[in-house]
Order: sequence, then structure tokens, then C-alpha cells
Amino acid sequence: MRPSFAHIVTTQHARTCGLVIVFALAGVMSGCASLPPPTGELSAAQQAVSRAESADADQYASAELASARNALGAAQAAMSKGDEDDARTNAETAAAQADLALARSQAATTHADYDQHRNEIAGLRQRLNMGAEDASPPLQWPEAAAVAGQDPAGALSQRLVALDADARLQGMAAYERLRARQAVDALANVRKSARPHALQVADARVTTAELAAHTAATQREVDRLDRVRSDLLVEASRQDAERARQEAERLRMEAQVQAEEAERLRASIEAESTARQQAEDVILDVTGDQASKLAAAREKEAALARQEAELTAGASLPPSKRDARGEVFTLPGDAFASGGATLTGSAKTSLKALAAYLKAGPVPRVKIEAHDKTQQAAQRRADAVRDALAASGIPKSKMQSNGLGESSPIGDDTTAAGRTRNRRVEIIVSTK
Repeated sequence: MRPSFAHIVTTQHARTCGLVIVFALAGVMSGCASLPPPTGELSAAQQAVSRAESADADQYASAELASARNALGAAQAAMSKGDEDDARTNAETAAAQADLALARSQAATTHADYDQHRNEIAGLRQRLNMGAEDASPPLQWPEAAAVAGQDPAGALSQRLVALDADARLQGMAAYERLRARQAVDALANVRKSARPHALQVADARVTTAELAAHTAATQREVDRLDRVRSDLLVEASRQDAERARQEAERLRMEAQVQAEEAERLRASIEAESTARQQAEDVILDVTGDQASKLAAAREKEAALARQEAELTAGASLPPSKRDARGEVFTLPGDAFASGGATLTGSAKTSLKALAAYLKAGPVPRVKIEAHDKTQQAAQRRADAVRDALAASGIPKSKMQSNGLGESSPIGDDTTAAGRTRNRRVEIIVSTK
């Protein structure tokens, strides 16, 4: 579980409180009953308010944030008057209310993220005709219910016990639970005049712990749903590719039937020259139309195969073009470590995606042509690309690697940009 934001950002406050306790103990040992000025508490309260404001608490927890701001203003005013006890009390209230505002804001955004993931997954499952997901319902946010005649401190303690007993929340929001327990335990020794303040702080700390634990559990579910969504997107792409392949096969069969019918017509009217010409005109029209449809279907199939390969590998294919040689993929010179034949990490993942694309159908012939300063350097880079493709499942028997040196420049070799263009590896895919 990732640590809560509140845990990370309140570390400085915890350290400051520790110093306050040290100074207080030193005062007791020296016979002085007073505490040092609450500068640490004021600083911690200011930081807590800033964190809540940065987390959009104005939108999601406006009441708690307003309370924190008011308490902070009162603390600052009391400090300027020299009323350190009142300043400390209000600073503690401000920090607790600000932390609660932060927890409510994080809870709201996490739950919205959870709902968005659920809706996206439902749409994908409907698209894939997979039915509704059999998933656990979302966690319900805690709702504190007051019991008539119940001691407030006892009620807060019971809420902490219930939180600790929830198996789904084990190990979550440990820091927030600790602060809540400390605030509740402090109620036993607080003087009567300070009890309302202490109850307010303890209630805020307990609610913060509840919210933080539920937010962490919901975030864990969001992470799981994110993985489910990724799997569904890959499946959707795979199904689209399969439908494209089926459509291409249907059109190929139709084209074959049309061709056979055209041949029959040609044979039946061979003796009649005029009729033969008319029949050939019909044949050309039919064949041309079917060939166009078949080419379009194969183009769509290839595009979907590229998309599926990129989703599966988590990387984009190398840039490509078509020319008389076939489909040509190009790795630039920066795909290798400077002056060497070692592929970069991004180049390896790009070649992994290319291998997945090539394996989507019958594996074609692959010709690898490397261009570099020397034929030897070019050959090493061509072999490195061949080995990377072989490691991803392309048979070496289907590949040929050649180092061509500087024999075929495509840029001005007198400039740095031109030399970068010239030092390249072309991967030529041909079905011939």
C-alpha cells in the first residue's frame, strides 16, 4: 500500500511536536510548569491548511477547511496578544480540521476515480458481450451515528475499535490511526475547561483515520480495475482484428467465386468475338471492384494488427513506409548506443512490438539493411536487430541481415543532421 499523503507531509509537524514535548519535560524537571511558545503548533497548522488547499479542499470539504482557516486566524491573533494557551488550542484545532479537509478531498477524488473506472469497464464488457462484472461493491464511507446518553470519548474509542476490526482495512492509514488513538487517550487527562476543544480535535482525528483507511482501500480497488480495463482494451483490439481477418477471408472467397464464374462465361462464348469482348468487360469490372474491396480489407487488417501489437508490447512500432521493396521500417541512428551496436531500451521494446506485428499472420521474409560509417559497423548493427527480432519469436531462417556502410545515403553527410539520417537500419518486410 502506498503511504498516505497526510503521512508524508506531517512528518515535520510530528518532529516539531516531539521538540515541544522535550521542552515541556525539561520545564517540569526544572520546576517550571509553563510550556514553550506554540510556534511549532502554529507552523504545523499553517502547513496542514496549505496541504488541504492544494488538494482542492475548497471544493470537496469547504466546511472543514473554513473551520481550519478560522481556527488558524484565531491562533495567530492570540499569539500576537501573548495568549499562548489560546494560541496552542486553536492551532491544534486548525491542524486537525485541515487534516480532515484533506482526507475528505482525497476520499472524494478517489471515489470519483473508482466510479469512472467501473463505468468504463462496464462499457467495454458490454461492447465485448461479456456480461456484467462480478465484482465486489465499493466500500461505504463511514457514517458516525450518535447514541443518546453515550459518553463522547467512549463513542470515539468504539469507532477506532470498529476500524481496527475491519479486515478489509488492515494495515491501512496506520499513521492517521495512531494520531486518532493519541487524541482519544488524551481525553482521560484533559482538564474540564479544555474538554470541548479536546473532543473536537479527537473527533476530527478519528474521522480522518476512517476516511484515510477507506480511501486507501478504494485506491487499491482502483488499481485493480485499471489492470482489468487494460486487459479488456487488449481483448477489444484482438476481436476487432479477428473480425477484420474474417471479412478479408469472406471477400477473398467472393472474389474467387466471381473469378470462376467469369472464366465459365469466357469459355462459353469463346466462339463469339463480340460476345467475348462484352463478357471480358463485365469480368474486368467485377474483378476490379472485388480487388479494391479486398485491398481495403487487407489494409484495415494490417492497421488493426499494428494496433494490437503496440498494445501487447506497450510500445510503438518503428516508423514505416511502403515502396517497391515492400513495407520498410526504419530505426534511426540514435536507436543504438553511441558508436556501438547495442540497442537502447526503447529500441528493444519497439522491435518487440514489430515482432508481434509480424507474427499476427504468416511470418514474411525480412531483410535487414544497416547503413553506417563502415561496412563492419553496419553489419554489427544489422545483426543486433536480427537477434532482437529472433528473441521475440521471428525465425532466423526468415531473416537476412546486411551491412551496407555508406553506400546509400539519404541526407547530406557534411552536416550532423544529414549524418544522423544516413546512419540507420531499414527492416524490409516483403511477402514475395
